[in-house]
Amino acid sequence: MYPLAVIGDNVTARAIVHAAQANGFADITWVGTPQATTLPATTLSANLTRVIHALGLSDALQQVSFQPDREQVRFAASGYLLTELPLGKFTTDRYGTQHVNIEHEDLLSLLTPRHPVRDKADPAPEQQTLEQNHSLVLDCASGQVKAGAPTHELWHATAPFEPGIARANMTWLGQGQTCWQFATPSALHYVFATPVNQPLVNHEWHESLHEPLAAAQLLQQFNAANTAVREHWYEGHIAYLGDACYTPNPFHRETHHIGLEDAWVLSRMMDNYEEDIGDGLREYQKYRRPRVQKIAARNVLIAQQHLPTDNLSRFRRNISMAFGTRFMPEIAMQKIDWLYSYDCIRGFR
Repeated sequence: MYPLAVIGDNVTARAIVHAAQANGFADITWVGTPQATTLPATTLSANLTRVIHALGLSDALQQVSFQPDREQVRFAASGYLLTELPLGKFTTDRYGTQHVNIEHEDLLSLLTPRHPVRDKADPAPEQQTLEQNHSLVLDCASGQVKAGAPTHELWHATAPFEPGIARANMTWLGQGQTCWQFATPSALHYVFATPVNQPLVNHEWHESLHEPLAAAQLLQQFNAANTAVREHWYEGHIAYLGDACYTPNPFHRETHHIGLEDAWVLSRMMDNYEEDIGDGLREYQKYRRPRVQKIAARNVLIAQQHLPTDNLSRFRRNISMAFGTRFMPEIAMQKIDWLYSYDCIRGFR
C-alpha cells in the first residue's frame, strides 16, 4: 500500500483514516487543521449509522448514542402538534439500521483510529510538501467552499436529560425562526436558528423553551440558502471529501456529517483501484458529487419551508405538512427514502 496524508481533524478525516487502516494502509500521515464551529450534538440518520457499523463500531455507537422513537413538528408558540413520523424500531426495520442522536465529542472519540498514525505535525507542513512525500493526499479541511454572506444565526442550549421529553426529536416552527430539540444520553439539546439581527423573544415560544432561550449561546452565523458544492473533487493525486466539498446546512442536521459516506466510498476506490488511483478518483467524483448536490439543494428547500413570516405562506406550509404526514404517511416516508436508504456499503464493497 502507498503512503497517504490526511488533512483535517473532524468526523470525515477520522473516518477516512479508520477506513484506510482497515483496508491495510499503514503509512498514514495525519495533519490536523483548525476546523469550523460545529454543532455540539447532532443526529446520524440511517445512511450514516450504516457506515459506522461497517467500520466495526456498532457496539461503541450504541453506548454513546440515543435512539428517539418519533419525529415531531410543533408550533413554536402554542406547542400544537403539526406532524409526527415514527423513528426507533420503525426506522431500523425500514432501513436496516438505526437513527440516533450523538454528542460531537463522542462521535470524534468513537472514530479515533484503530492504530497509531504518524504524529500530526505542528506547525502543519505545506500541502506541496505533503504531495511530494505521499502518493495520495486526502483533504477533509472545512471552510474551502464559499457559502455566501450569512443570513442566519445559530444558538445552542442544553438541559438535563428527561426520559419523557427525550423520546421525540422535535422541530418548533416560529415566525421565520426555528428550534430543534433532541436528546443525547446525557442531555437535552436546543438549537435555535434566527435571521441575523432578529432576536429570540420569549413570548413567541412555548413556555417549555423559555429556560433554554435564556441560556442559549451563539454558535455561528450561516447562509441558509447556500447550495455550493465543490466542482472538482480531485486534482492530480489530491482528493477532497466531507467539509472540503460542502458546507453543512443546520436546517437539516441529519446531513451534517454526509462526509462519512464520502469516506467509505473513497476508501473503497483506493482499495479497488490501487494500481490506478486516477481511475478510482474519477469514479469517486462521479458517484459522490451528484448526491451531495442533491442534498444541498434539498436542504435549502427545507430551510425555505421553515422561513415564511407571512400568514398565508405559513398556512399553506402547515396544511401541506399536516396533510402529508397524517393522511399519506407512506408517501411522506417515500419522499425521504432516497436519503436514508442510500447504502454506500452494498454499492461500494
